[in-house]
Amino acid sequence: MNKPFLHAIEIYNKHQGSLAQDIEWHLEHGVVVSSSACFMLGFFCTKLDTTQYIPRSDADCFFITLCVGDMREALQTTYNTVPWVAYKRELRGDKRLKITSFEKFNKKIKWAV
Repeated sequence: MNKPFLHAIEIYNKHQGSLAQDIEWHLEHGVVVSSSACFMLGFFCTKLDTTQYIPRSDADCFFITLCVGDMREALQTTYNTVPWVAYKRELRGDKRLKITSFEKFNKKIKWAV
């Protein structure tokens, strides 16, 4: 098992979430990326409503549910498919929704969680 995935398990255990249920939902509706460098769950949405999954063809935004490890690698599967990326840093105590262009986001990111 890779380190980012093990870290995701620790996070879910600490916050009493159901990683298995979230992975299942994201496999059906969203995106799951898992490698030795990263683990990410996310889904396509609109910039106006980041809480509702919509098909990629209708989306203008990608919401990152969870990302552990190298975020640049994790986002390679979605980069430039939509103009916007949205996320919250709830695990760090910040519940504010952040929305930015993929271009600006890519310049800022290094490692997640």
